[in-house]
Amino acid sequence: MEKYIELIKEIIDTDKIELVSQTNNIVYKAITKNGEVLYIKFYLNNSSHIDHELYLYEILNHNYLKEIVKSSTNPKYAVFKELKGKTLDTLNSEEINKYKERIIDSLIYFYETIARKKVNNYGLLDNNMNGKSQSFQDFIVKRQTETQEILKEYPILNNAFTKIYEKYKDLIIEDNSLVPIDTNAKNIMITEDDKIKFIDPGELISGPILMGYGDFVAHTYKTELYEELIKKLKLSTDDLKRLRIYAIFSSLNILAFLKKLGVEDLTKVIPYGNTYTFYDLIKEHLENLKVEEDKVLNLKPNNWYFQIVIYTNNFYVTIF
Repeated sequence: MEKYIELIKEIIDTDKIELVSQTNNIVYKAITKNGEVLYIKFYLNNSSHIDHELYLYEILNHNYLKEIVKSSTNPKYAVFKELKGKTLDTLNSEEINKYKERIIDSLIYFYETIARKKVNNYGLLDNNMNGKSQSFQDFIVKRQTETQEILKEYPILNNAFTKIYEKYKDLIIEDNSLVPIDTNAKNIMITEDDKIKFIDPGELISGPILMGYGDFVAHTYKTELYEELIKKLKLSTDDLKRLRIYAIFSSLNILAFLKKLGVEDLTKVIPYGNTYTFYDLIKEHLENLKVEEDKVLNLKPNNWYFQIVIYTNNFYVTIF
């Protein structure tokens, strides 16, 4: 880590440096001698997770992103100004009601603008922004089969993909749009000056835009933000089914990620800004899709909770 600290001292006039994260990328907080708080993010090329944050500055209105002080491609890093505000998961019901229309309008702009960019192939992207899979079906089957194997000990989770794919394979349509897949309520902020920012956009993949919306729905289903999104999108019956399918896939992938991090009881994991567990939400999506399950856990939201915060790649996962 010394090499990163030395580099920070070369690019910033500071002697106050604090390590914030070292999972997928390395993030430091630094306070300049003038008292300004900055965050320095080093993007690691050897990670299985490729962070496409800097690419988004080429295609999005910068008002929706963090302000960059400076950046470099070799080594790949960016220095960001500190943002002050409230992430969506910390808003109360009155604030959600006040901002929900602007939040969803901003989200739609975010997805629609990024999705105008087309790339070669499908799924996870390589360093040249090309998909690694020859077809979208291949990507889905490979990714979700791996996820299902990780979750094999959990009823519902251990066969949800198989059941969905058997019934709805024809609804999984190929598209090679760029799609963000990390838009949870912790990664969207209302700043002190009343702007909406996507503070950690994370990874992009090549696929249908509804897969991106499905990631957001995985976190916000049964909330006011979900209702506002559905009102704005005006989806067809088939697209509503696709949205549920991709929300389930996203939820399964999140739970598999947490399982690999060592979280043992996945049945109590609650998305940011929600009161229901991923398990509850997956179950209801399956019921709406009329996918029969042999074993269904009858889980209800609990009034008690415990919390584990995992800081990874500049975002948090909370487990209640």
